[in-house]
Amino acid sequence: MEYRTNKRTGDRISVIGLGTSYIAETEEKQAVQALEYAYENGVNYADLATADAKTFSYYGKAFSSVRKNLFYQVHFGANYESGAYGWTTNLETIRRSVDTQLTALRTDYIDYGFIHCLDEEKDWQAYQEGGALAYLLELKRQRVVRHIGLSSHTPGLVTKVLDAGIVDQLMFSINPGYDYRRGDYANGSTEERMAMYRRCEADGVGISVMKPFSGGQLLDDKASPFGRALTRYQCIQYALDKPGVLTVLPGIRTVEDVKNLLGFLGGIFRRTGLFRYRHIYAGRGCGELCVL
Repeated sequence: MEYRTNKRTGDRISVIGLGTSYIAETEEKQAVQALEYAYENGVNYADLATADAKTFSYYGKAFSSVRKNLFYQVHFGANYESGAYGWTTNLETIRRSVDTQLTALRTDYIDYGFIHCLDEEKDWQAYQEGGALAYLLELKRQRVVRHIGLSSHTPGLVTKVLDAGIVDQLMFSINPGYDYRRGDYANGSTEERMAMYRRCEADGVGISVMKPFSGGQLLDDKASPFGRALTRYQCIQYALDKPGVLTVLPGIRTVEDVKNLLGFLGGIFRRTGLFRYRHIYAGRGCGELCVL
């Protein structure tokens, strides 16, 4: 495994982390095996904005005995009262959801408490005015939350929150499609997105990457905006090459998924230094995308 250090927190984070969008689709035994295999092979970072509340008990069972060796992103605004994912800025709902998650995770602290999925200025205002931000900061003062994070898809909103000076880690959607205005979450211009990455690097704010495959779109010849599929490894390397990025968080379901992701670390392109994105687009008449 390779590791990168968050300059604001000092945490040494694996470049391959765990996304949780899909793991609840797996039965508990297989899911726990996948998580344990990831940990045994050096993965130490996980995002917990999952599709289903079952995920938290999977993590609790897999990692309670090694909890101190892992970093969790827990989202203050992801609501699981129904069992499935929901979004909220309501303070009392957030309190209940976080308490439920901690119990299922079998932990009493959160490494990165995240301001969850804000993309519009009105949502940031509601998060502050409704008391959610004050609650998160109070838990940090109590050391229940160790560091503050933000998840967003929108560079302009990220910049506003960064200006507050409280964010240690950003989760942002990075892939070649979004960076070049292709896809549902391709918010902001290419220049705005790159300026935000550089701002994070300069401020020491680490970036954890969600949606590295654009929900699988980039892996499909027919769905890819580039006219051909990219590989998972190309997408991972693309994200890791962006300023400020510490870790990429692909979703997993099984041990085989984890093995596939870890194969990136021993890939021929990384061993020889021959990896180039431009090989994907050369000769396709794709304008600005050819310069990747």
